[in-house]
Amino acid sequence: MSRAIKSLAALALTGASVLGVTSQASADPNPNNYGDRPTTIQLRTSDHVGVYTAADPGSGKVNGNLTLSPGDYIVATCWVVGANVGSAGDVWYRTAQVHINGGGDIYTGAAYTFAPYVDYAAAFHNVPGVPHCL
Repeated sequence: MSRAIKSLAALALTGASVLGVTSQASADPNPNNYGDRPTTIQLRTSDHVGVYTAADPGSGKVNGNLTLSPGDYIVATCWVVGANVGSAGDVWYRTAQVHINGGGDIYTGAAYTFAPYVDYAAAFHNVPGVPHCL
């Protein structure tokens, strides 16, 4: 009986180890794609997207309260893991520029936008997609 319990315990540990590796690997759909590659992304969700000073909604927005609407554009250079936003995830785009649809204001500078609210994180999930920041 104790041999069976030891075997089950070893199997459970192996399974946990495999699950841990699998979940980490699936977090980055393209683990060899690092660096900066500016990519223009149009906001495709119905969400309004804050443009933050860090990859955290508690960090404050740039330009006082810069918020984008569906149809606006960002230029993402890469993605980072930042703060979780509800259950939507923790992937943020490092954003170098913002273009308001219809030719409105343009913002250029260091900022972050929450990927699931921008494009359902499509540019993150697509391969090669937006690279992981160095």
